[in-house]
Amino acid sequence: MRTRDAVLEYQRTLADAGTLTIDLDLVDPVSALELEFDATNGTTSNEDNFISDVITKVELVDGSTVLTSLSLAQLEALYFYKTGKSPTLFPSEWASGSQRHNVLLLFGRHLWDPTYAMDFTRYKNPQLKITSNLAAVRAVSATTAFATGTLRATAVAKVMEQTGSKPSKFLMQKEIESFTSAASGEKRIDMPVDFPYRMVMLRAYLEGYDPRELITDAKLTADTDAFIAFNRKVQQLDAVEFARTGWVELTHNIFRATGGVVRGLCQVETQFEFKPNVSTQFTVFVHTLNFSGNVTLETQTPAGASAGTRQYWGQEKGHALHGTCPFRFGLPDDPTTWFDPKTYKKLELILTQATVNGVCSVVAEQERPIG
Repeated sequence: MRTRDAVLEYQRTLADAGTLTIDLDLVDPVSALELEFDATNGTTSNEDNFISDVITKVELVDGSTVLTSLSLAQLEALYFYKTGKSPTLFPSEWASGSQRHNVLLLFGRHLWDPTYAMDFTRYKNPQLKITSNLAAVRAVSATTAFATGTLRATAVAKVMEQTGSKPSKFLMQKEIESFTSAASGEKRIDMPVDFPYRMVMLRAYLEGYDPRELITDAKLTADTDAFIAFNRKVQQLDAVEFARTGWVELTHNIFRATGGVVRGLCQVETQFEFKPNVSTQFTVFVHTLNFSGNVTLETQTPAGASAGTRQYWGQEKGHALHGTCPFRFGLPDDPTTWFDPKTYKKLELILTQATVNGVCSVVAEQERPIG
């Protein structure tokens, strides 16, 4: 096998809100699509406003058939759970600073998987669609949000040549349902019974909360408990996943004064380390209060005065990236151990809710034939 990168778009400037459509007319198998987005902050700052917030949907379609549909936040989290490696995440709040996120949409179990990949020649009109809204968190501004007209997209196909035979299947990643959490009660979601499952991922996000505070229990049941794939506490599932994949780590540069609350990208056991960007601005970190993805800065000058607003170089690590938790089936590289629901008539995911206004969704990764 020989590999190459085919650049489909390079730093294409996007509208502040809209959809970029890219035709996928590649003839060789594609292992993954590499997606990179960057944008520039306003001239004052851009607090708690990330690239993963403003890329609202990444879709792979063939006419009306949807083969992939995820937000960038979901895609970044899924990449971490598939590979055990953090995607490229460079959030920054600095004045006129650049933010950049890079992630792979993998069609296989890993990059350059010869068995699971995409063959676009099997479709009539395959297209990649990227929907963005630069004002998703804060109205586009020249001062304290993203600067208008600065969002750019790069798309690269990771192509495999001389594979001997073309792949016949790929791993489909698709949002099944999204909802807003309630203070109590069950959310029951009908899951597809068409293709085998390799993974299901829950996202339960609300700033200042970790996923278990929004969704306490998760149960996947077939034909009214004829088979129960799992019935677990989300806290336990997160602990198991942390033991498996470890820390998400990223550079996270902030612009804050003492008492400022910084929003992290990870929602559980988030840890931060900061140091001033300007060498003459010495700061003593007296205390940082971390809770469910947020950190409250308590900073002083060496003389004991409260430190004013400053640029800090930051490092963040934690887990439950973007408030997510995966449920895995079998051995990740052995399709015979994945969960095949086709023998059942009904498959239901039952989620126990505990907090209002959480942004929740369910994503499935399934083995799907090409064409």
